[in-house]
Amino acid sequence: MSRGTHSTNGIESTPARAISGGLPDIIGLGGSIAGLGGGLAMIVVAALLTSAAGGDVWREPREIAQPLFGAVSSGDWAPIVVGTILHFLMAGLFGALFGIVSRRVLRLPSDYGVPVLSGLMYGMALWVVAYFIVLPIVNPALLDTYAPSFIIQHIIYGVVTGLLYAQLRPSPYAHSVFDRAVPLPVD
Repeated sequence: MSRGTHSTNGIESTPARAISGGLPDIIGLGGSIAGLGGGLAMIVVAALLTSAAGGDVWREPREIAQPLFGAVSSGDWAPIVVGTILHFLMAGLFGALFGIVSRRVLRLPSDYGVPVLSGLMYGMALWVVAYFIVLPIVNPALLDTYAPSFIIQHIIYGVVTGLLYAQLRPSPYAHSVFDRAVPLPVD
């Protein structure tokens, strides 16, 4: 038996396949969980980059909540909590979208670096849409975030989401490209 595999009743499987077997077949679930992990990585990187620049580590959650709280968002803890919740809701939603598009529409495999590359491209696409279309309309305060920092955060989100999704819903190259008869996971 190769390293990193285990046997259950004589059938060899990787730990990733064992993890994915525990998720129910609900459309978007694997992607949503992966997106939450990517959102966690993104918010940690945002806090680290902001504090390295000498800013408030809670700046991003406050700015996310600013359309709801207005100028009050800079003083109390409630905007931090609401901004963090909104951040994770969006991270889960965009993670589910990533899972559905990558598996059902594009039918991407989960090996050979595909999750890293597709996650990277997805994170960059989210940044472009957020920075140039959504934020100027919805929340111009977030445009004050240093653009390279915002790009780094979205790249981290995309790559971590892609990697986690590949672990939660593995689809080997041989089964997703050449053998269409093998059913793919739900999302």
